[in-house]
Amino acid sequence: MDLKRTVSTRPEEATWSVNLGGNLVEVLKANNKSRLIQYATACGLADTILGGTFTIFAPTNAAFDALGTEQKLLSDKTVLSTILLYHLTNAVIRSTDAQNELTVESVAGLKIRFNIYQHRHNKTVTVEGSKISKFDLNASNGIIHVIDKVMIPPTGGIVDLVSGNKDLSTLLALCKRANITGIIQSDPLTVFAPTNAAFDRLTSNVLSQIHDDTTKLKELLEYHLVPHTEYSLGLYNKEYLRTLDKKSALLRLSVSEKGVSVDSHTHVIKPDITATNGVVHVIDRVLLPYRIEYGFGK
Repeated sequence: MDLKRTVSTRPEEATWSVNLGGNLVEVLKANNKSRLIQYATACGLADTILGGTFTIFAPTNAAFDALGTEQKLLSDKTVLSTILLYHLTNAVIRSTDAQNELTVESVAGLKIRFNIYQHRHNKTVTVEGSKISKFDLNASNGIIHVIDKVMIPPTGGIVDLVSGNKDLSTLLALCKRANITGIIQSDPLTVFAPTNAAFDRLTSNVLSQIHDDTTKLKELLEYHLVPHTEYSLGLYNKEYLRTLDKKSALLRLSVSEKGVSVDSHTHVIKPDITATNGVVHVIDRVLLPYRIEYGFGK
C-alpha cells in the first residue's frame, strides 16, 4: 500500500488518497463506489472492467441517489449498460491530459467532453457538466476520476434536442426561417433556448421587426448562441459572455442560490441539457439586443 497525492483543481485543497495498487474494481470498492459496482455487476460489466484497460469517470453513491426522474433508467439493463459504458474510455486519461473542449470517445461510442472553467483563483474541471471532484486514482488496469453527477448519454445534437422538445417548437421554426440550423450544429456551442411562451411574450414592436427583417431575426437568434460549451458550473456571477451576434454587447450573467439569470430579467429554468455538440439551457424570456428591444439602429 502506498500514498498517492490526488490532483486538485485548487492547489491549496490537494488531498492524499490511498492507492491500493489493485485492479479497477478493487480501487472502486476501496473508494466507496459501491453503487457503481452494484450496477456494473447487475448488467454483467464487472468482467468487462476487469478485462481491459480503462479510464473510469466514477459517480459517487450520492450522484446515483440524486438522479430524480432519471432513476427509472437504471431499471432497464440495456439502458443501464449504455449509461455505464458512457463513463468508460479505452484511453488512459490523467488529470494532466485534460484540456478545455477536449473530447474523447467512450466505450458506449459517444464522445465525452472536458471543460475547464477558471474564475479568479478557482478552477473547475468537468466532463459533460459533471464536476471531477477527485483525480487520478490509479489501478493496475487503468485510472479513475470521481465525478459528482451521473452522465446521461445525449440523445443527439442541439438541433435534435430542440426538434424533440415541443416547448421549443417556435425557436426551431424561427431558426429554420432565419436559415441558421447549420449554425446550431456547430461544435462546440451553448444555446440559451427560449420557450414558446417566451416568444409569445414579445411586444408587437419586436415581433414586427423580426417578422419583416430576416437579418434582424438572425441576429436576435445569434444573441442566444455562445461559441463554446458553458455548463452551469462554468457560469459565474457578474460574468459576461460573448455571443455570435457581433453587433451586440455581451450577455450579462447573475448567479445566486436561486439560479442563473441572463441580462437581468431572463431566468434559466432548465439548465445543462447535454447535446453531442454542446449544451442547452432553457430560458423563460427571449434575450433582446438593445437595438431590437428599443427599435433603433441597424
